Amino acid sequence: MTFTHRRSRMERRGPGARGFTLLEIMAVIGLMGLLAAVLSVGVSRALQDRSESADDVFWYAIGEARKFALMNQTEVRLTFDNQEQVFRASTPLGEKVFPLPPGMEFDLEFLGVGKGTRSIMIGGILLEASELKHVRFFDDGTCTPFRAQLRVNDGQPIVYEIDPWTCAPVLRGEENR
Repeated sequence: MTFTHRRSRMERRGPGARGFTLLEIMAVIGLMGLLAAVLSVGVSRALQDRSESADDVFWYAIGEARKFALMNQTEVRLTFDNQEQVFRASTPLGEKVFPLPPGMEFDLEFLGVGKGTRSIMIGGILLEASELKHVRFFDDGTCTPFRAQLRVNDGQPIVYEIDPWTCAPVLRGEENR
């Protein structure tokens, strides 16, 4: 009688050969997917809980006006109504209104840039005096040169200078501030 010795899997592959089974790989992938799902839910909740600031609302309205002008190849006129607390983007195609979130209030003025602009110092606060009724966004992605003076809760005004080529804030070096 002859006995045959069955070799184990490790012996069949050779000495020092190691690997993972399909079941082990699938378990690791499943755990990674579960971890990714838990993290994505946590991140989205954290972002939703963050309250919008006056800056966020302002830049959202600017971005939407520019995007509408680009996508529809038309001029958009953006205004802000301080009484109703809404942005209005007007075009020949119609008007879109961007109201402020509930509980948020601020005063916003669009100001001219260049020759003929005036500013006044009152009580140590620099106030701009050359107010524009609206700012225009063009179908090529540019806008009229303007500044925006934002005042939240009657506090110190924040003045943004807008780059007419990108409709984004003008970045200045420390020496120019």
